[in-house]
Amino acid sequence: YRSISQMGRLNYGYDSRYLFTFTIRRDGSSVFGKNNKYGTFPSAAFAWNIANESFMQNYNKLITNLKLRLSYGVSGNEAIGIYQTLALMSSSSLAMGNSSLTSLKVQSRMGNDDLQWEKTSGLNVGLDFGLWGNRLSGTLDAYKTNTYDMLLLQRIPLITGYSDVWSNIGKVANTGFELTLTSKNIAKKDFSWSSTAVFSTNKNKIVDVYGDGKDDVGNRWFIGQPVGVIFDYTKLGIWQEDEIEAGLHKGWDEQAQPGNLKLQDRNGDGLINNDDRSILGQTTPKWTGGLTNTFTYKNFTLNIFLNTVQGHLRNNPQIGGAADEMGRRSTPAALGYWTPENKSNEWRSLANRSNPYGYGFPEKAGFTRLKDITLSYNLPASAISRIGIGGLQLYANGRNPPTWTTWLGWDPEARDITRGSTNDMINYPLVRTYVLGANITF
Repeated sequence: YRSISQMGRLNYGYDSRYLFTFTIRRDGSSVFGKNNKYGTFPSAAFAWNIANESFMQNYNKLITNLKLRLSYGVSGNEAIGIYQTLALMSSSSLAMGNSSLTSLKVQSRMGNDDLQWEKTSGLNVGLDFGLWGNRLSGTLDAYKTNTYDMLLLQRIPLITGYSDVWSNIGKVANTGFELTLTSKNIAKKDFSWSSTAVFSTNKNKIVDVYGDGKDDVGNRWFIGQPVGVIFDYTKLGIWQEDEIEAGLHKGWDEQAQPGNLKLQDRNGDGLINNDDRSILGQTTPKWTGGLTNTFTYKNFTLNIFLNTVQGHLRNNPQIGGAADEMGRRSTPAALGYWTPENKSNEWRSLANRSNPYGYGFPEKAGFTRLKDITLSYNLPASAISRIGIGGLQLYANGRNPPTWTTWLGWDPEARDITRGSTNDMINYPLVRTYVLGANITF
């Protein structure tokens, strides 16, 4: 892997009120096709320090800082691995002349010499502010970006001899808002309390896939919808014995058995098939947030950090029938399968045909987690000077102690593998850690 970049930047400022920056860079990467290894990406930004204007002098006790920012630029993305643009041939052993030889067979991967940089153009408007001597400060940012020439694995008909190829396809638009607030709630001689809150929300939608205004159902790419969506059937419950005996499944789901999933016949044609699937939700969070509180009392400091991720769905392999590395069924204790004695309307039976349509069992994956809590104590200088050291801090720390979620399984926080998809086979539980320690300065 090799890369090379050149960059030029021009900065201009006038009277600490008006600031301007223009940047242009040219990047080359060996991961791209031989015809398009380089990309050029310009950007410009303007800032206005409103607080330094003469008409703001009468408000300087209230407004300590006020800056308006505006920027626009184009950035590049090289999010593919090495050699992905090259055609690959597979090898095998061939017996010939009483010896084993290595032979090359047909291409096993399609190359793409024209693959180029993915590009994102973005407009950002921001505001930095500080009030009452920065007792309350923060930033607000609103942005709109358009990503085009996206680097995606495009599925192609198997009749070509290949299943997919890296391509520059599609356009995606993103709009979002971010807010950071920092407040000094209490500032006394022996006690202080400060807080920092962050909030962000983002909405992305596919604007175009192949340029023909059509969806790509195979890749789950739908125009006007997010990149990652859950496209599946709607679960109504579980077929019960009395319903099957009464023939309620006739003209609905002819192959239904007691304990099978009961899925909605959305188009009312008397069949459960691909036409009954719909978009149930998105796999990326609609919003995220965090809150940090710091308390100090004399030489004691307590820091508490919580974060939350909300508004998305994930297919749950624990319910769908995931197995661990030894091939055994890994089922949470809360999972109660349907049996003739336990006529659940939520859990299916363990019969091999209880999920004949491949329902993915999507669930809400939002969570709130106490990410970190730390209590520390700094020994007074008068005490540590007697033992000949410069400083001593004792602390107790806990990471990921509790998590609040309705998700059934190991961990609601998925490991993102590719855009809009996750791999729960590597989604092991987070480690809950408790640490007692000391920081010593000699």
